[in-house]
Amino acid sequence: MTPNPAKETERERWALELAKLAGRLNPTAVRRWADALEECAGPGQVEHALLDAHPVAGMGHHAADLARLWHRRPHLSGEALGLALLGAAAAAERADQCRSSVVATGPSGGSALHKSAARTTGAALEEVIRSARERLLVVSYAHHPSTRMVEELTAAAERGVVVDVLLEEKTGALKAFKTPFTHMADQVRLWRWPEARRGANGKASMHAKLVAADTAKALVGSANLTGHALHHNIEVGVLVRDPSQVKRLVSHFRALMGPDGPLERA
Repeated sequence: MTPNPAKETERERWALELAKLAGRLNPTAVRRWADALEECAGPGQVEHALLDAHPVAGMGHHAADLARLWHRRPHLSGEALGLALLGAAAAAERADQCRSSVVATGPSGGSALHKSAARTTGAALEEVIRSARERLLVVSYAHHPSTRMVEELTAAAERGVVVDVLLEEKTGALKAFKTPFTHMADQVRLWRWPEARRGANGKASMHAKLVAADTAKALVGSANLTGHALHHNIEVGVLVRDPSQVKRLVSHFRALMGPDGPLERA
């Protein structure tokens, strides 16, 4: 049979529109609508059935979009369309799990004009630390130990996570970090960049800010590990959920910590 390019293009366009719709719906709505579609004989009254199944304000235009899609392919059964919607929603959720998102901090107070939908740096940092299962990499230029940060890292170490911490020695961060974790030296490992191994005649700085959980999730940004940076300063960052990109970040620092790298245990 000779392929029909026009038909294939229409089918792909239809599938793309369904995927976009599925990505706009929350999981509860998708499940309820898939169940409702299974009971529908055709697209004629489907909008009412969908809205009855998930009676939430603002869903009308989504129901209308799904009805229009079904009208364009009326040979599909309600069950088939429901399964297609569930599959598209699952694919959208997987893609979202790998999508990076912006995080930001400060200034505290201020008008609503200064507020955004971005997640706060502190909340994103806690998410990364709590998601670690085996390894946690912490890199910061400055560090002033806060009770919250010490608690989060201690909890990670106590559940068996090996925590590698690289800090800038000349800011006093390394010394400040040692005290709370003296009793956990095997689980919380400190690293330094000796002046003799630095460029610019020893004046180069360890200025990176990164927290990475295993090779699954990482927070990269401007914020140091200080209470002001995490909650009060104006800071921005990116929460990276793409494992391939996180692995590249982590591998870079693992190489620096390796036998031929410039870093050494503190």
